[in-house]
Amino acid sequence: MTDPGNAAPLEDFPLQGDMGFETPRPLPEPEKSDTASGPVAAPLAARFSAAAADAASVLLLAALAILGARVLTGQSPRPAGIPWALGFVAYLSFFATVPALMLFGRTVGMAISDLSARAASEAGLPAGPAIRRWAGTLATAATAGLLLLWTRRSPGAPTPADRFSGCPISLD
Repeated sequence: MTDPGNAAPLEDFPLQGDMGFETPRPLPEPEKSDTASGPVAAPLAARFSAAAADAASVLLLAALAILGARVLTGQSPRPAGIPWALGFVAYLSFFATVPALMLFGRTVGMAISDLSARAASEAGLPAGPAIRRWAGTLATAATAGLLLLWTRRSPGAPTPADRFSGCPISLD
């Protein structure tokens, strides 16, 4: 037995060396970006997948609420309830987006896509920019993405929600 302070890690481990296994090579270090250049702007594909995941979670919760109401009342939803359902979806999207941005600087979809709307030193966004980001994203969705035509010209250009909120989305 060797002195633990001077021994290499796992030197006396029985499966290394004398069992015919090769010593694994160390993993390459990830490339570190230059912090002076600032955060890397998020590509539209990552933003789209984050928005799709957020929309799917909001629509799932709304569908569960509508199905629960149907089970409780025993009646199917009527066409007159569509405006109320759309209002509920907007209300639900607000509370699925704004508190998450304020607390963590990212929504569920942004976490899945490894995106962030916060600076490295901050935990989240202030209430004003978080609400403006939600409103800008809602405006982009309401125009079926036509507002993204200005962003399409340059992949690093800010989206309307970035401009409106004053805080761009970046890759983590």
